[in-house]
Amino acid sequence: MADNLPQLSALTFIGFYVNSAIESRNGDKVSFSEIYKSLENGTLFELLDRKIPGEFDFSLFKSDPAETEAIQRVLFDASAGFAGRERKKAGIESSGLHILMACILEAIQRGTWVNERLGAARSAG
Repeated sequence: MADNLPQLSALTFIGFYVNSAIESRNGDKVSFSEIYKSLENGTLFELLDRKIPGEFDFSLFKSDPAETEAIQRVLFDASAGFAGRERKKAGIESSGLHILMACILEAIQRGTWVNERLGAARSAG
């Protein structure tokens, strides 16, 4: 993994699961503060598995702790711009899953990912 950045496909993979969990009416099962704290502590996947059991499958990442760490780090970095300003920055008032999706989109927009398939690395400069 170039510069310890996650794969773009890993970020979008998680985004699809988050989107599905929102559609299943789980948006209010996780708070903003729980998302922020889990990103800070590197325990996002554990939080989601505990709070919304059976909705996510993170088994893909269990064999690659470096990818898991990279995902959580770039999402934590992306979350910094939202804390306390969720409504103003992302139009979100209470759903932890919605703020997580906003963080995923922010990380993608910042280019803090790699795409080994294309041989391209992106990083915010």
